[in-house]
Amino acid sequence: MSVRVLGVMTLLYCALLQGCAVFSPSYTKPDVSLANVEMLKSNLWEQSFRLKLRVDNPNDRVLPIRGMQYQVFLNDMKLATGVSDNRFDVPPYGSSYFELEVRSNLWRHLADLIKLVDKQQPVDYRIDGHIRTGLWLAPSINLKEEGTLDPAQLSF
Repeated sequence: MSVRVLGVMTLLYCALLQGCAVFSPSYTKPDVSLANVEMLKSNLWEQSFRLKLRVDNPNDRVLPIRGMQYQVFLNDMKLATGVSDNRFDVPPYGSSYFELEVRSNLWRHLADLIKLVDKQQPVDYRIDGHIRTGLWLAPSINLKEEGTLDPAQLSF
């Protein structure tokens, strides 16, 4: 290879790296919290829930959400796992709500759930997973949020 071709290739490579930095902005991790859990249907083998989640964007630019993979736990019991192709934008320094309809088999945890509802005890939750922003070459945003829900505000 000639020195001229090698020089051109090096310049193109540097320009490409600079371009990637422009197209892959770094975002501060958004806060994702569980706002509500609503039971839709229930039978012996399967339960359907609607989870309402809130995404808070701490950035000064729009945060595009193009999908997510998640696991939701209530009091360390796995409620649901799955993926969502919900597509929406969270405004700068703003919040957006979205809903997930999930199915689960809580048969082995049924007695524990009934006790929680009857005693009106606080319910700890955890959401693990990752969020895809859809930005070119942008990595997934890892998701690990924990909190407590007031049973009086839950729609079981």
